Amino acid sequence: MSQQPTDEAPMDPPLDATGEDADPETVAQIIEVDPADVLGTDRASGYHPPRILPQIPPIGGVIRQRWEDFRVTEIPLYSPCGAGEHLYITVEKSNRTTIQARDHIARTLAVKREQVGFAGFKDKRAIATQTFSVQLLSDKGVEAIEAPWIRVVSVSRHRNKIRTGHLSGNRFEIRIRDVQPNSIEHVKTHLEQVAVSGLPNFYGPQRFGMHGDGARIGAALLRRQIAEAVELLLAPRDGVEEEYRTAYSAGEIDEARRLLPPGRTTEAALLTSLRTHPGNLRAAARRIPHALRKMYYSAYQAELFNWVLMERIQRSNDGFWMPWGGDVCQLEGQRSRYHVSLDAEDVSREQQRAREGQISPTGPIFGRKMKLPQGEAGKIESAVLISEGLRPDSWLSHVKGMKLDGTRRPLRIQVGDPSVVWEDDQQCLMVHFSLPAGAFATILLEQLMGATGSTDSPKSALEPCPD
Repeated sequence: MSQQPTDEAPMDPPLDATGEDADPETVAQIIEVDPADVLGTDRASGYHPPRILPQIPPIGGVIRQRWEDFRVTEIPLYSPCGAGEHLYITVEKSNRTTIQARDHIARTLAVKREQVGFAGFKDKRAIATQTFSVQLLSDKGVEAIEAPWIRVVSVSRHRNKIRTGHLSGNRFEIRIRDVQPNSIEHVKTHLEQVAVSGLPNFYGPQRFGMHGDGARIGAALLRRQIAEAVELLLAPRDGVEEEYRTAYSAGEIDEARRLLPPGRTTEAALLTSLRTHPGNLRAAARRIPHALRKMYYSAYQAELFNWVLMERIQRSNDGFWMPWGGDVCQLEGQRSRYHVSLDAEDVSREQQRAREGQISPTGPIFGRKMKLPQGEAGKIESAVLISEGLRPDSWLSHVKGMKLDGTRRPLRIQVGDPSVVWEDDQQCLMVHFSLPAGAFATILLEQLMGATGSTDSPKSALEPCPD
């Protein structure tokens, strides 16, 4: 699989960088349950979010008919102080990936691309505004960054490099075309609801790769099922029939290498290894880059999170935002988390705090140190682990230096300042809203539109880990 980022939504902080200081002795123990008695859905249902207002028909329509129909602007985690050795360059890019913008800045300023920092990946088929940092004592040459597809919005300075996750959220302005003017009333009703309850914080399908197999590869690598991981990357299967895969299955390694589409650097490395060491799948798997292997693990963690979220919504429509006894809740806008007791009065009090938008329940990014909940939430998460043949201590990467400690992720997205207008000149809807880092804009669009129509070509990579 290529390492080129997909171009849909921002991502959350690294799934194996926990942000927690959990002592293993304080982590709740897995609850011994029979998954058949607990689970009402299967893993495959984890990325088909139900509509929270099913009584309102979806409006249909098309997004990204033109790349300027989709605007995304970073909301930084902090403002540059105006002094320091790192130059902060905010740019507006059009119809280019973040990687293309980074590499262009690096070439223009004559620095290595690794020296250019950024908080997260932004959409390609869009007008996207984001900030890059470069450790330079002079801002000479910054004006040369400008090109027909990129312009410099502002320049400042700060004391540190921008790193992955230095992001509060993103603002979106999205046109929905091919809809009727009266559809605005349906959209307004939806936006009024999500302004109160928020949205289920599902991972969108782009997190799992073009063929949706990122989680399967991550699961295979975690279990050291190397043959399955290599087959998923190189062999044909139902619905995935590329020429290089056919050649590989016929044992024609050189021909498979020749037929690889551009950018498939990982598959190229695997095939090269198999040509040099025929039949040695372990040697080939070692050629999967560290960063991409991390993405595969993250995709598997994300799929299990979606599964837990589906289970909660199946039990109650408000299961994504209403705390249960035993839940691990998180203060909105913070990383502070705590267990809700099983006492009815305590639960009632925490539910009122959730109604006021102060807290949200969290779901699992499974790992060795992740805090499991108690009560019904604990049963669901334990059942998911047991059904996968896993325990918390199963999350052990076999690659040196890669931790899979796990963390908790809010089950609810708080949607900021949602609004919609009808543009007479464009004959379309313009929807405005903001989302926290890690949330997917498509989750809101699917609630409004049903299946989102898009003129984008299929994505060819996992969404990188992470924003």
